[in-house]
Amino acid sequence: MLKIISTIGFLVTLVLFLNSDITVEILFVINIFFIITFFYKPISTTRSFQKNNTEISGDRLTKNDLQELFINQLEDIIIILNKFNIITYSNKAAVENFGSNIEGKHIGSEIRIPELLDAIDNNKIDKELKKIDIELKIPVFKFYKISIASIKSDHTLVIIRDFTEMRKSQNMRSDFIANASHELRTPLVSLKGFLETITDSAKDDPKSQKKFLEIMKSEANKMEVLIEDLMLLSRIELQEHIRLKDKVDINEVIENVILLNSKKISEKKLNVNLNIKEKERFVIGDKEKLSAVFLNLLDNAIKYSGNSKSVKIESFENTSGLKNYTSISVIDEGFGIAPEDIHRITERFFRTENAKKLKIEGTGLGLAITKHIINQHRGELKITSKFGKGSEFIVSLPKH
Repeated sequence: MLKIISTIGFLVTLVLFLNSDITVEILFVINIFFIITFFYKPISTTRSFQKNNTEISGDRLTKNDLQELFINQLEDIIIILNKFNIITYSNKAAVENFGSNIEGKHIGSEIRIPELLDAIDNNKIDKELKKIDIELKIPVFKFYKISIASIKSDHTLVIIRDFTEMRKSQNMRSDFIANASHELRTPLVSLKGFLETITDSAKDDPKSQKKFLEIMKSEANKMEVLIEDLMLLSRIELQEHIRLKDKVDINEVIENVILLNSKKISEKKLNVNLNIKEKERFVIGDKEKLSAVFLNLLDNAIKYSGNSKSVKIESFENTSGLKNYTSISVIDEGFGIAPEDIHRITERFFRTENAKKLKIEGTGLGLAITKHIINQHRGELKITSKFGKGSEFIVSLPKH
């Protein structure tokens, strides 16, 4: 309305100027008035509009932020598929588990779980909620509870809940009881027998008592080492599915391990050579756990080597299928491992006949611990040996 009035005003002043004696100054003042009227917009209306617009934008932004924050804070893996099973959305947990480039790809190429793919296909047919349990053992143990639901526009919602830790805890509890009861029975029987002897037939024989007490002390120490190894193995197995991200100087780790074993090395007059190349020096992992790996490997090399032998620890670039990995080789000149035992020596409590015959002390858990630590590092342990000549343990770890 105001714009119409101001337009008429312009025309009137023009007519007055052409047909009367009105001065230019008066005409200028009148036109200024109509210009202001033409472009006038109530300030209150403008402010009200800006305020409402800001509130609407703010509401939308807040909702999106809250939604994104909520979904990305969930520990559950959330994936949305289109009708062609192409991944159109993945939350933070999905990215951490399956990689950052999964969106836009077919789920079958990124998550190779046949039972999951079958359940997704069945859901697309009958549109009914599917719930499945998945247990994976390669490359590391995983246990998932998965829900699959149809959502609008022929999309599919996949929610994967990781129950690995809970299932591992249950399995380890039963395994621990079975293994511990079996392995602790022998030293306990020995301790009980010697105690009965000391309190009965040898109660008046100080010399025999002293001898038996020394044996009992040795058996108690064995039990202590066994329990410590069992507890360590349980902790490592429980954490095996957790990815490690720290930068570790593997040269420093092995130098410290050699220093810790310096007394044993000196006693057997062994020559230990360490050669880690600079470009192979840094790996991704956990410093303490990698120390346990090389402590076990060097300890075995020392125990199974004769006097005045050599142990080599050296790095080399991995040329197999494991790209961006470095390999560290521990080579001894020891008694070697029989071919039929190589595939079993990383089993819990397994000890070779040669070790038993030579009465080499050990719990049979060292290499099991080593294998599980390397698995957690998403690495690889390869063992080769020539019986009677020596063994080589190759540890492949991701480079930093």
